[in-house]
Amino acid sequence: MSDKRLHVLLTNDDGPLNDETSPYIKFLVDAISKYTNWNLSIVVPNTQRSWIGKAHFAGKDLTASFIYTENDNISNSFKGPFPTPQSELNNQGLKEWALIDGTPASCTDIGVHHIYNQEKGPVDLVISGPNFGRNSTALYITSSGTVGAAMEGALTGIKSIGLSYAFETRDLNVEITTEAAKISVELIKYLYDNWNNQVDLYTINIPLIQSLKFGETKIEFASILPNKWGSIFKPLEQEQESEGDKDIIDESSNQKIQFKWSPNFNTVHETVLESQKKNEHNDGIVLLNGGIRYVLNSLNPDIKTFHYGEYEELDIDRLQSNPEKYFINSYIYRKAIIRKHYLAHTIHSYKVKNPNSILHKAFPDTFNLEVDYAEFLDDSLDESFELRNEIESGLKTWILKPSMSDRGQGIRIFQTIDQLQKIFDSFEQEDSDDEEDEDQDNNGVITSQLRHFVVQEYKSNPLLLSHYQNKKFHIRTYVLANGSIDVFVFKKMLTLFALTSYTSPEINENDEISLYGHLTNTCLQGEEASIENNSVVEFWSLEGLTTKEKQYIFNQLVEIVGEVFKAAINVDKMNFQPLGNAFEIFGLDFIIDDELNVSLLECNSYPDFKQTGDDLKSLIFELFDSVVERSVVPFFKGGKPNDNEFLVKAYSENLNSW
Repeated sequence: MSDKRLHVLLTNDDGPLNDETSPYIKFLVDAISKYTNWNLSIVVPNTQRSWIGKAHFAGKDLTASFIYTENDNISNSFKGPFPTPQSELNNQGLKEWALIDGTPASCTDIGVHHIYNQEKGPVDLVISGPNFGRNSTALYITSSGTVGAAMEGALTGIKSIGLSYAFETRDLNVEITTEAAKISVELIKYLYDNWNNQVDLYTINIPLIQSLKFGETKIEFASILPNKWGSIFKPLEQEQESEGDKDIIDESSNQKIQFKWSPNFNTVHETVLESQKKNEHNDGIVLLNGGIRYVLNSLNPDIKTFHYGEYEELDIDRLQSNPEKYFINSYIYRKAIIRKHYLAHTIHSYKVKNPNSILHKAFPDTFNLEVDYAEFLDDSLDESFELRNEIESGLKTWILKPSMSDRGQGIRIFQTIDQLQKIFDSFEQEDSDDEEDEDQDNNGVITSQLRHFVVQEYKSNPLLLSHYQNKKFHIRTYVLANGSIDVFVFKKMLTLFALTSYTSPEINENDEISLYGHLTNTCLQGEEASIENNSVVEFWSLEGLTTKEKQYIFNQLVEIVGEVFKAAINVDKMNFQPLGNAFEIFGLDFIIDDELNVSLLECNSYPDFKQTGDDLKSLIFELFDSVVERSVVPFFKGGKPNDNEFLVKAYSENLNSW
């Protein structure tokens, strides 16, 4: 690039800095400041103006206001807005942004012709973006306010570039976005210095993917895919009132004929896939092949595909027919560990054949209980006579868990058979009260997910830490099972605290045991969790335990995890089948007693990653970074995976199963 200090105008269609609607622009501003000597002017809409193309508000007078930001501060905070420029803030080294209550194209016009041209001279380059989302193919590009602002610059004879970041998650990854901003500046420098005179403007799409950090993302020139679609609106039906067998419309209600915004964005994906089948090269194809991303099941089966989705969305036929080209985020058969009654059976059977296993002391006494109706509880206890004898002995407190529920639903604590009977009676009452289907038999049938239960010994001597007001807690551990099969414990773990201090289970006046202070699942705590009650703490940051004690706990935990997965593949091979072209992240819950002994409580598939709260969500980012590095990257690139400092191996056995 020449020695001349370029006057660069930056605009966008997402508006000023905002965590939700305009999260990327500050990264680009800081990258420009760090890597160039450009004389940067910023003129953006005062609010989000997406999907507006190159429009202007005809006949409307526009007003400017001004905000100010600090350099090298990724926070989207700013001073202002002010009705006029603030020379004092400029003198303090803050960056001035002009906000216009108009369209993106109007911002370009005003930025080029009015606000800064006398002070800084003519604008040499217009950059619009980074847009919050991709702008590829004709359908997106012709609607985009980001591209519209760049078009306005091009129509004034100025070199112009539209810049968009294609994200796969709305959760901001600071490291990747920072790298994307750096790449943006380098690419814009190159285009400016090597501008094709036949080009009026360029539009750039940068995918926010892990490979950006490794310099592995290929940069390509591509034409625009000329796709088309139908209407992006659909009629809103008028509200009708039913009168007997006759539907009528109240004509006196002044109802309006309305149309709902309803674009079919899948059309864009489908046209890209059609273009791919024809071996065409365009902007849609370049982004499609840009890296690891969530994909549709209909992708070309000859291309390696990683599909991260809900269990029901996975293509089982493709999984089996094309294992070397299709990689997913879930095993298909894993009931042996994720269903509570299956897990209890798996561990019991394994302990019988392995008397020295840590699972003998690391899994509470657990019994399976199958109850169709509350009135048949006594018959069920007759079949599980060992459980009946244990309860009648009166020596222990017990916890009842529906086998197929999650988030703490249906959990109860009891000590006697009479209390257990009242619990099942209450289940039927709740089920009857919630009944909405008139065709369903209203005879108190317990819902299907409440048919299978486990009854587990309640650990009445949990480890309590005075720094946390002696509240009970459990450890949530994320476990990666990779291929067939390597099992890793993610070292950064959560400790989830109850809301109140722990007291031994006591029977209240209703002959019940309150759950308050005993359940540590944050899903049951509502907004009180993690805000003022210190409900979630990273394990290695716990106060009140020495580093040696924490390591002792962690070592037990790793051993338990290894034994559980070993038990699953040896005891119930039908219901736990690792796959060479899959991985899965499980959430395992553990409790620690007052002698630092660790016990497994349960194992969950598709665990809730929101239990970290806002303060610790970076832990989940690190988890997924580690999983991608260990599991996904080797699928695409081959070779031996790199070791990861956060993934501690708990078990390994190559089952050669696809």
